[in-house]
Amino acid sequence: MLASPDPYDELPYQSFPIEWTAPEQLVLTSLLHGGPRPPLDAYSVLELGCGDGTNLLPLAYYRRHANFVGVDGASSQIELANTRKSSLQLSNLSYFCADITRAAEQLSGEFDFIIAHGFFSWVADEVRDALLELCAQRLRPGGLLYLNYNSMPGWNVRGLVRDFLLKQTAGTTNITARAKLAQDYASRLGWSLTVDEHPYTQLINNEFRFACDKDISFIAHEYLAEHNHPYWRSQFLDLMQPHNLYHVADADFNYDSGRAPEGLALWLDEHSLTGRGLDDTVDLLCYRQMHCPILTQGPLNRTPPGLEEFSNLLIASCLTPCTENGDGNSTYQHPSGSQVEVKQEIIGNLLTKLQPIWPRSLRIAEAFPDVNRVMDDLVLMQLNGFIELRCIEPGDFGVPGEPLNRIEAQDGYITTPYHTFEAFSE
Repeated sequence: MLASPDPYDELPYQSFPIEWTAPEQLVLTSLLHGGPRPPLDAYSVLELGCGDGTNLLPLAYYRRHANFVGVDGASSQIELANTRKSSLQLSNLSYFCADITRAAEQLSGEFDFIIAHGFFSWVADEVRDALLELCAQRLRPGGLLYLNYNSMPGWNVRGLVRDFLLKQTAGTTNITARAKLAQDYASRLGWSLTVDEHPYTQLINNEFRFACDKDISFIAHEYLAEHNHPYWRSQFLDLMQPHNLYHVADADFNYDSGRAPEGLALWLDEHSLTGRGLDDTVDLLCYRQMHCPILTQGPLNRTPPGLEEFSNLLIASCLTPCTENGDGNSTYQHPSGSQVEVKQEIIGNLLTKLQPIWPRSLRIAEAFPDVNRVMDDLVLMQLNGFIELRCIEPGDFGVPGEPLNRIEAQDGYITTPYHTFEAFSE
């Protein structure tokens, strides 16, 4: 009996680099939350479900001092990944095609970092369990595991749209044709609803229009795939316990996607309004649709950064001074349009100095004579996305981006040493 074709061979997923999966980003997030700090001078990275290597290729290209391995079950995607790797002559990167239940047979050694983006919620339970077993076996003690998933309860609404599109297109078997048909139905429904109706109508309207705006491959693999399982945070953490994996922090804690209202969890706890659990209640109130947790092997003994360790971090900022209020405090604006009021003159002076050298950074100890005085403010600004704290300066890697960017430009983007990507057009 012939095996069913891999749906990602039939219709490859359009993917982009994921900024917060860069090892130095994972280490910084873990450090700020008292978790492990794997070394960044030499390390190994495993990506499970690497697709065509879009995320792993720039990581390996700019970070020649580390070793990278990518695994995916779609042979066409691994073939493309290897073609791109060969064109760049990267000796620190390898890809191989394997079902996750057999991948362990082709792997050797342990890894400081394991990345699995777009995998956990999108596979059958037995594959999910095999993934966790593999991660538990191959993650080096003190290493970090990135494992995102669709989250309850916010994904429930998207799940309603998925259920509708699955049934509406059930008679079409070709995955590309079915995805195009589903997007057409979503468009017709989305534009038929008016935004001045009931809040639920507005919510479901937004979800249908969200589907309209996405690439056809996203529709196929997010809405029409055989498996798509959302989890409450508590359910996810329960699944981690048998594998001795403990939550450190969310990789996107300082992005809009991962930031909870300040003080919400504390207020809920103080008023005993925790429902099925504190984390689950926060997700309920924040309409959380996805989580991007970082995990490590237990036991997890949190060690917050001390003054010396924090002083050795780097700081970068693209904030631009815009106004000064009557109190003498300056306001700075982020390119996104959001603004922050800075009350300490010493921080304001540094921001003014950092903006012209963006995206490069300065060491905190060299920027402030008394780091203890500004430490809490800098952490808060990092949390809100106004500055970037860094463990290392990726701009010092000294690898020219042009060869990599020529390949990426064919897909309409280019990646920087900081693992950010920018749209590119001829």
